[in-house]
Amino acid sequence: MYNKNEDKIMEPINLGKIKTMAKPTGSKKIDSFEERLFNIIKDLKNRVEREVCEYGSFKNVRESISTSDPKDILKGLTIEIKPLPKILKDEVKNFEKLRYLELTGEGPLGQKESVILKRGTKEEILAKVKEEDFYNQILDKTKEFRISFLEN
Repeated sequence: MYNKNEDKIMEPINLGKIKTMAKPTGSKKIDSFEERLFNIIKDLKNRVEREVCEYGSFKNVRESISTSDPKDILKGLTIEIKPLPKILKDEVKNFEKLRYLELTGEGPLGQKESVILKRGTKEEILAKVKEEDFYNQILDKTKEFRISFLEN
């Protein structure tokens, strides 16, 4: 027996202007460590303004980047803004207002080296991140991390 509705089930469905997947926008892929670091620092400036409060505790602001070159001795880099640890509460004047900006490099065997780039109020941290040569300071520290990891 023939059913007229069987033909309609097999017809293609016209989706019109509905798009099922986003198409790539043709933006170039950022491959170099330096370009990705530059973009992270640019984003960090905005995040400090938005996420770091002037007084009291806040969630750490962290930006991380890994190196794409397997031969690179430096495997990753993290820039982080944190409140001071509570153990310093009684020892440090203006404890609730102070933050610190820390840079951490990760070596090939999981070893880590950190350096505090700035300790101060939100405004002082923001001023440090907005310095014209902040990007170059980070690059210099990454070179120091690489040398240190090579020596160990």
